[in-house]
Amino acid sequence: MEDINNSASTDVPTELPQLTPESVAYLHKAAKWGKFLALLGFIMTSLMIIAGILMSFVLNSVHFNEMMPLNSPFSPKILSIFYVSIAVIFLFPVSFLHSFSNKAIKAVNTGNTKSMTSSLKNLKNLFVFLGISIVISLALYTTILLIAGTAFIFNI
Repeated sequence: MEDINNSASTDVPTELPQLTPESVAYLHKAAKWGKFLALLGFIMTSLMIIAGILMSFVLNSVHFNEMMPLNSPFSPKILSIFYVSIAVIFLFPVSFLHSFSNKAIKAVNTGNTKSMTSSLKNLKNLFVFLGISIVISLALYTTILLIAGTAFIFNI
């Protein structure tokens, strides 16, 4: 009699997919584009950090209240710190993408299985980070909309 529990309890398939020459070419092309996008991400992040630092100096030298007609409750330093912190958070997915790209290109060029595994781990980390970021953003937007809607309703 066959052991049905043994085959049903494993989630790993008995036969793993093989990489064909066509799939390796696609992976290599995707890794090259990933490297390009990662380099652009590093450049944009650097510019965001520089802009955040300069923002503090520029807004402190100019009369802040004249520039902000809405009388913003935040000081230029807080705005600058917020902007730089957003840029630093943006470094994580860019770093994962860069690492995936470099290791995938190395794996394709040398046939190194360890590099391929490491590159796919970085790709997984990128997707996990983006997924969690999107969930947090949606929760934040929903909360803001609920608070704004409630304030609007009770102000009428």
